[in-house]
Amino acid sequence: MLSEREQGWIADARIDLEAARLLSQHVIPHHAIFHARQAIEKLLKCGYPILLKRPMPREHSLQAMIHDIFGRIPEPIWQIIKRLNPFYMSTRYVDAAGGPPSEQFEPEDAQEAVELAEEAFEWIEAKYRERN
Repeated sequence: MLSEREQGWIADARIDLEAARLLSQHVIPHHAIFHARQAIEKLLKCGYPILLKRPMPREHSLQAMIHDIFGRIPEPIWQIIKRLNPFYMSTRYVDAAGGPPSEQFEPEDAQEAVELAEEAFEWIEAKYRERN
């Protein structure tokens, strides 16, 4: 059974994913991409107390977290995680994006990020349900 705190993190991750969907529809690509990635980060942080019985880390690397939590994962999910991971910085900071993030991403990029995040989110949630 999930704790109230874990349920809150998962609920907030779902809200980030919904925000990403809405932002992609309203053509604000860099924010949509950030929230798609953020949804996965929050969901992964939950894996530490849920599956590993450890505190959530002060980590932002999707790749490091998914490896810690699940070890080997299916290649398609790994490719999604690798694709979304760099967007922590490049969707937020001018220097990391090589210019204003608002000018670096296209609506198609946002749509792709949302679709990828939805797929990874579904896989991660299913794994939590299997082991809980």
